[in-house]
Amino acid sequence: MSNKSNHFENFKTATAATLRAMAGKKNYGVNFNSQERFDRPTNPQEEATSLPAPDEDLENTALTRGASDAKALRLQHHESSVHLENAPLDLTARSVFDALEQARVEAIGANQMAGVKDNLNQTLNEKCSKLGYDKLQSREDSNIADAIHAYARLQFTDEPVPPNAKTLIDKWQPHIEKQLSPEILEGLKTSLNNQEAYAQASRQFMMALNLIASDEGDAPSNELETQEDTGEGTPDEQEQSEEEASTQEQDGAQTEDGTQQESDETQDVGEDTGDAEQDGSDQMMQGSDEDPAPADMQRPDSLASHPDGFYPVYSRAFDEIIGAEDLAEPEELARLRRLLDQQLQNQQGIVSKLANRLQRKLMAQQQRSWQFDLEEGVLDASKLTRIITGADVPRAFKMEKETEFRDTVVTILIDNSGSMRGRPITLAAISADILSRTLERCGVKVEILGFTTRAWKGGKARDLWIENGRPPAPGRLNDIRHIIYKNADAPLRRARNNLGLMLKEGILKENIDGEALVWAHNRLARRAEQRKILMVISDGAPVDDSTLSVNPANLLEADLHHVINWIEGLNQVELTAIGIGHDVTRYYDRSLTITDVNELANALVSRLEKMFELR
Repeated sequence: MSNKSNHFENFKTATAATLRAMAGKKNYGVNFNSQERFDRPTNPQEEATSLPAPDEDLENTALTRGASDAKALRLQHHESSVHLENAPLDLTARSVFDALEQARVEAIGANQMAGVKDNLNQTLNEKCSKLGYDKLQSREDSNIADAIHAYARLQFTDEPVPPNAKTLIDKWQPHIEKQLSPEILEGLKTSLNNQEAYAQASRQFMMALNLIASDEGDAPSNELETQEDTGEGTPDEQEQSEEEASTQEQDGAQTEDGTQQESDETQDVGEDTGDAEQDGSDQMMQGSDEDPAPADMQRPDSLASHPDGFYPVYSRAFDEIIGAEDLAEPEELARLRRLLDQQLQNQQGIVSKLANRLQRKLMAQQQRSWQFDLEEGVLDASKLTRIITGADVPRAFKMEKETEFRDTVVTILIDNSGSMRGRPITLAAISADILSRTLERCGVKVEILGFTTRAWKGGKARDLWIENGRPPAPGRLNDIRHIIYKNADAPLRRARNNLGLMLKEGILKENIDGEALVWAHNRLARRAEQRKILMVISDGAPVDDSTLSVNPANLLEADLHHVINWIEGLNQVELTAIGIGHDVTRYYDRSLTITDVNELANALVSRLEKMFELR
């Protein structure tokens, strides 16, 4: 082996060892890839990371060293659950929030180790050069997340501005400091070692820059809901958390079946809300402080369907997000599942054939990659010559690694309205079951959700409205019920009985599609997968008699239009829909209408095939 090759291998070995030592992860995997982005943060949940490979002559190692230090510091000082709990949904705000968090972990290391500060400074200098920020003509030509990452890190460490970053900082610093009070920046600095406090300060920072409109509109409201939204923890752990929550009746916490305790305190809350609306105050989309919405039902400030600029909801106190297992006893779920399996036997041939067709198409697109420089595995032929000549090759093996297909998650959102009763809901459950199994085999995670209401023609919210004197234009009067049949992180074998719940008498009632879409979208948007697909199965327009009888007749339908436009405009989640005997093409850009419910399985597979062909 030549001295150059020796130095190259030694540098990679030393860099990987340094990353492991800084991160405190002795057996953490480190790979080198010439195509790796130097500014991509690592995911602490992964068991390995990639670093940009240096040139073989080692003339420029700054990017590799800096990327290594940045990733090690994130592994050491970053907690994913805290980050996801506070992250906003808007794409621009989310990228700025991520940039501020990266600036925090880098600042901690830079303030502790002078060598790390130098490496990160050189990396920032090289990054600005590669992105052309050293020749920046206008602030609008740069990425706000890059600018705030650089500004914040330099503020936290008091290091000199790298030459190639000077133009970027000069363009952005006056704009940032014009809107930012010194107290907000000081709040960030003093909370560097407390991620939770820093996250709250980051939200204040983004509010000052008008990146988010309010501090409660898009963050999960409590730890239990965040765990459910992000899929963290096993289903057993989630069930245990729900059981613990159910013991806190005196605090008005959620019961085990997801409903709110109807204590005197809750009744007071509802009455306060009703009085407030009677006085003509506008209840905002995300709910008032007295009547908070569950995190997954909160709406962004920019989303409105009412002429006065808000989506009116009389009371959210009785809404619920609930697991299917909490709506029936285990024995009943098992019985309903057997009924579903009997129906499945009649459709097994058709649906399974379609599912196999989809699986072949997805498996054909699976990609594989190789991990090099391993101590065991398949002999790397590129190093065979050096082995034969007796050169010392400490890591001469490679191993084929199967990558997850497109890093994708699919949500199937099923209309659980009364008009779906009978064959439509049965085939929807069967199709969701088969597709879930098929996609799981291909490494694609699947979530199955349903939406309905807790009562026919109005529930406790309507009763409250009547008690408060029937104030005009009350907004949505029914109590929403959103059902989680299968969490994306739970294997189907754990949730298969839940799908039988769709056959239970009394579950299917009214449908308020707009709010269900907001809920399903927000669950998907919080996930870490790169690609997110939301499929809606519905057989009619939004209908709730109690709401439509005392509000404008187009209230729910107008809201559905606004929600769809918002989701499609964000482009975070790919939205598609299947209408059963109902034309959904007037709502959704990507949609399909079928006239016969027997076509549902074929339609589902066809829509998924087209979605995967889009990229």
